[in-house]
Amino acid sequence: MAPYRAVAFAMRIPATTIANATAWAVLVCLIAAAFVVVVILGPFGLIVLGLLTLFVCTSFSLREDAPTWGPEVFRARMAKHSSPEQRAAVDEARRLSLAPLRFYRWCGIILLLAGVAGFAWQQLH
Repeated sequence: MAPYRAVAFAMRIPATTIANATAWAVLVCLIAAAFVVVVILGPFGLIVLGLLTLFVCTSFSLREDAPTWGPEVFRARMAKHSSPEQRAAVDEARRLSLAPLRFYRWCGIILLLAGVAGFAWQQLH
């Protein structure tokens, strides 16, 4: 009976809580990676990490908007024939799923700017 209680408890955790925990975990990993990269490569490492973060965010948002292969292509074709209410619900769900990308994109921009500023500071002194 004990394993069923654990499953029932896990099912009661809201999806937003899981998404927030995942977002915080990714942010902590990004900060840790920034420290490691700065120690190894200096400010240029922040530039690379910022560009990599921006690349991943852009790639994910492009894949989310335009499926290129698999069953997602057929789902996208079927969604065009749905009612306006269904399309609005799908658009709202897509907007909510892509909301964390804006945050991570800004993290990438900040890393890039910090790297450029650090690199310029290092060159001037």
